[in-house]
Amino acid sequence: MSTAPPHTAQSLATILAVDDDRAVLGFLDQSLRMAGYHVLLADSGWNAIHVYENSTEPVHLLLTDVIMPDLTGPVVAERLRSLQPDLRVLFISGFHDADVVQRFVMRKGFTLLPKPFTLDGLLRVVEESLNSAQS
Repeated sequence: MSTAPPHTAQSLATILAVDDDRAVLGFLDQSLRMAGYHVLLADSGWNAIHVYENSTEPVHLLLTDVIMPDLTGPVVAERLRSLQPDLRVLFISGFHDADVVQRFVMRKGFTLLPKPFTLDGLLRVVEESLNSAQS
């Protein structure tokens, strides 16, 4: 795998990555930065809202776990999309069969990347999510 950032418009994108599992959050941070993205991190739903509200740059993609102890990913997504309706959302979850996951992915048209995922799978779905914002 090449560690050189891609030379695309997506490499200028800012991604807000949210997961209460610090190991997953660290993997997302390292992987996305190596791919050339600017990454903002939050370890909970409330922290994600705080990071978003205090960001000095626009957020292009919310990449969030679905099930978290304080606010679920879908709640975070709805709150942030009320502030930025065109915000792209990518859910990650180890519970991809759960009703809450299916309801938000199917009915709202959001993308879901089931855990565990590979680096290549993550980067492919992130790029697809960002490209769909340009359509």
